[in-house]
Amino acid sequence: MLKHTNDNKFFKSLSYIVVSGASKGLNYVLLLYLAVGQYSEQYIAILLLFSLEQILSLVLPLNQSNIIYSKSISDYKLITNKLISSSLIIVVFFVLVFFALKQYIYNYFNVHEGIVFFSLFISMTINSYLTYLTNYYKLVEEHGKALLVQGLLMISFLSILLHIIFVEDKVVAFFLGKALGLLFVFLLVKFLHLTKFKYKIDFLSFNDIKQVLNLFSVSALGWVSGLGFMNLAKIYSSPNQLVEIGYILNIFNVFLLISIGVNSIYGPLIKKHLTKNELNSVVKIKTQTLVIYLLIASLLMLFYVVLINLGFDFSNKVEQVLSVIPYALLLFIFNVFHWIAQPFYMVNNKFNSYNYINIFSYVFWVVIIVVSLYFGYKDFIVFLMLIHFIKGLLSYFYARTKFMATKIN
Repeated sequence: MLKHTNDNKFFKSLSYIVVSGASKGLNYVLLLYLAVGQYSEQYIAILLLFSLEQILSLVLPLNQSNIIYSKSISDYKLITNKLISSSLIIVVFFVLVFFALKQYIYNYFNVHEGIVFFSLFISMTINSYLTYLTNYYKLVEEHGKALLVQGLLMISFLSILLHIIFVEDKVVAFFLGKALGLLFVFLLVKFLHLTKFKYKIDFLSFNDIKQVLNLFSVSALGWVSGLGFMNLAKIYSSPNQLVEIGYILNIFNVFLLISIGVNSIYGPLIKKHLTKNELNSVVKIKTQTLVIYLLIASLLMLFYVVLINLGFDFSNKVEQVLSVIPYALLLFIFNVFHWIAQPFYMVNNKFNSYNYINIFSYVFWVVIIVVSLYFGYKDFIVFLMLIHFIKGLLSYFYARTKFMATKIN
C-alpha cells in the first residue's frame, strides 16, 4: 500500500513537471532560440519587459496564493473573491500610471509600441488568476483539474510561436501572442466550468493585507534575484555580461519548472501532515524531497558534462549559452533549500519570520555589493550566485532550528 502511494506521488510530480515544461518551459526555450539567432537586442528587451511583468504581477494579491496554505484559511470562496477584487483595482491603477509615465517607460525599455504594454497588463491579470486556480486545485488535491488548467496554458505558447513566425517585431509578437493565447485559455476555462467559484466583489481584511504584504515582500525580493537582477546589471555591468546573466536566468527558469512539479505534491502533503501533527511523516517527506532534488541536480550536471564532451560543433552563441549551465545549476541547488523550507513558514503562519529572514538576506547582500563595487569588483554573476546562496541556506536553517520538527501552533 505504501509503495502504491509513493508511486502515485511520483507520477503526479512527473505529470506536473511534464505539463509545466510544455505550458511554461517552452516559452523560455523559445527565448533561447531568439538569443542564439539574430535577435540579441530584442531578446534583452523581452527579458527586461518580462522582469517588469513579473514585478507588477507580484503586486497583485492573486499572485500571493501561498496565503491559502495558512491553517487559518478555510473559506476558499471568500478569500478567492477578495484576492480577485483587490487585484483588479491594482491593474486599473497600473494602467493609469502607464498613461502618466508613458514616454519615460518607452525610453527605458526602448520599446515604443503601446500594444506591448497593454498585452503585458492583460497577460499578468489572466495568468495570475490561472496560476491561483491551479494552486488551489493542488492544495485541495484535485490534481486532475490542476493539471488540466496548467496544460491549457500550452495554448499561450502556441499563440506566441505563431506570432513569432508571422510578426516581424519579435517583442510585439511575443507579448501580443502571449496575451491573446491567455485570453483564449481563460475563456476555455470558463467554458469547461473550471473557474470553481462564482465571483462576488469583496476585499481583503486588514489581517489578510498584512499576510499578503509579507508574501509580496518575499516575492518582490525574489524578483530582485531573478529577472529583476537584470535591471541592476544593466546599470553597472558590461553589455556582454548582461547577455550572459540573461542566459543564466533563462536556463534557471527552465530548471525552475522541476520545482513546480515536486512542490505541487510536497507543499500540500506538508500542510496535511503538519495540521494532523504527524511529525514523523513530515520529517520523512522533507528528507525524501531534499534527496530527490539533489539527485535531479546531479543528473542535470551529468547530462551537461556528457553533452559538452560529445564533440558537437556548436555555433559561438550556442556555446555561450551552454557555458552558463553550471551557474544555472548552482542557482537551482541553492534554491532547493528555500523550496524545502517554504511550506513550513506558510502552514505555521510564520509570514513575518519568512519576510524578515529574506529582508536580512538581501540587506546583507546589498552591503557586500556596495563594498565590492567600492573596491572595483564588478562580477555580477558572482553577485547573482551569492544572493541565492544566502537566502536559500538561511531560510532553511532557520526553519529547521525553529519549527521544522515541532507541532503546529
